[in-house]
Amino acid sequence: MLDEAHTWWQLRHSNVLSILGITTDFDGTVSLVSPWMDGGSAHAYVQNANRDPRPLIKDIALGLRYLHKHPKGKIIHGDLKGDNVLITSDGRAVLTDFGLSVLENSSFSMTVSREFGGTLRWMAPELVGTLGSNDPNFTLEGDIWAFGMTMLVRQDFSLD
Repeated sequence: MLDEAHTWWQLRHSNVLSILGITTDFDGTVSLVSPWMDGGSAHAYVQNANRDPRPLIKDIALGLRYLHKHPKGKIIHGDLKGDNVLITSDGRAVLTDFGLSVLENSSFSMTVSREFGGTLRWMAPELVGTLGSNDPNFTLEGDIWAFGMTMLVRQDFSLD
């Protein structure tokens, strides 16, 4: 968690949720503190038929591009999906949940444990074969696949 917090602390982009700090006030465990997002998750946000999900696509793409072109190294999100995208009060999408994120071509990860995680529905086909592995080998291409799957679900509610 501390590795995740350290890297997340350095991320500064309008489409990446900022971190305000760390606390142990709730139950003694380390928790990350971020701004409250009035719009909830992208998944929940687009369930309202009166909301057009298309503006979120650009926001998510810009946040992902920022991660993939980060000056300290390309950051792979590793678990992009509608539940890991939050919506601000003005309707802007921000990426969150960097618990599975890694720096490309690095043994450094944002988490203490590299146990397999992620969500099968949004996972690139080449990662499905790594289920149960301690090294799922997340890739930039896998993030792009997850982005596409997230957009597909946003456009066709029957898949979600």
